[in-house]
Amino acid sequence: MKKPLIAIVDDDPSVRAALDALLRSFGYDAEAFASGEAFLSSQLVERVACVIADIHMPGITGLEVHERLVASGKPVSTILITAYPDDGVRAAALAGGVTAYLRKPFSNDELIRCLHARSGVGAGEGMAS
Repeated sequence: MKKPLIAIVDDDPSVRAALDALLRSFGYDAEAFASGEAFLSSQLVERVACVIADIHMPGITGLEVHERLVASGKPVSTILITAYPDDGVRAAALAGGVTAYLRKPFSNDELIRCLHARSGVGAGEGMAS
């Protein structure tokens, strides 16, 4: 049985590394991407169970990543993260089918709860409880 693959899309290398380590510690397969373009052009798009994406990135934003996946017929659970929360963007994102909208800094537990409760992504093999 394959573990769910979570894509991390963030232009900040420290955020990518931290999220990658966190997800792997909970038993998920994770793949980190420095941009929306890099993720959308990867061959892993078809296998991804959930995307965790920063809203504010150069080029394609996290919300645009979600919108392009939906437009391509490959809607994937998307958790948007941001250091610059905006109620209007949040409302539009959630109305557009985004699974969750988290303000940075968020706790590890908060992110894992979002993965379990909202995204429908189950636990990986050997996942900590």
